[in-house]
Amino acid sequence: MEFELVAILTAAFAVGGIVKGVVGLGLPMVSIAILLNFLPPLTVLGTIVMPIMVTNLWQAARLGSMLVPLKRFWPMILTGLVFLFIGAQIIVAMDTDVLFGLLGTFLAIFSAISLASPNMPPLKPETEKWAGPLAGAMGGLMGGISSIWGPPMTMYFVMLKLPKDVFVRSVGMAWFAFSVPLAVAYWRNGIFTGDVVYLSLYACIPGMIGIRIGEMIRERIDQDTFRKVMLIVLMLIGLNLIRRAVF
Repeated sequence: MEFELVAILTAAFAVGGIVKGVVGLGLPMVSIAILLNFLPPLTVLGTIVMPIMVTNLWQAARLGSMLVPLKRFWPMILTGLVFLFIGAQIIVAMDTDVLFGLLGTFLAIFSAISLASPNMPPLKPETEKWAGPLAGAMGGLMGGISSIWGPPMTMYFVMLKLPKDVFVRSVGMAWFAFSVPLAVAYWRNGIFTGDVVYLSLYACIPGMIGIRIGEMIRERIDQDTFRKVMLIVLMLIGLNLIRRAVF
């Protein structure tokens, strides 16, 4: 690979890592948005696999026991894994423009409403019983198709109003659980093989450097600022999904 492309790959994952370090998510969405301008889509999807796995395992294990979020969110994770495999099997033949457009619009509207209404009450425990699996199903299907499973489940976590470290740990646990079968599915259908594996392993380095920088920033902001920054990031992600659907 040419030096310029290596530099772009490094910058894409470093920036994505910084965003993820600050708000707990965003590495694949930021990195993919940059890399799609320079590399074939399937190469980009394969390259993102190892950074997703490594950075989320780091966040899940660094902030406390991984079993705590697993006990609470296992219905969402289990449902999402089923739909992840479904999405991974249809990725080659599916046109994702409509999916990206609808999800991007919903995500942007949700973020705007949440920013405008910071005092909305969190979801009730009885609502979690069906909202969690629904978010998992939507995220899993999208993740199998694009390796971006975060938006539906992130909206669910936002509506629970989790403290910032609990939010980051929960996201890390769920995202890591998704990354393992995603790697297997992409390996089976030929996306995560050959030289792409080495690119993916290399991408972990700038990704982890970025995530440590982002974590240092997160440690210096309070809960309210964290929430606002996270919602702004979600809105930008939504707008970018709409852009991808249009051109």
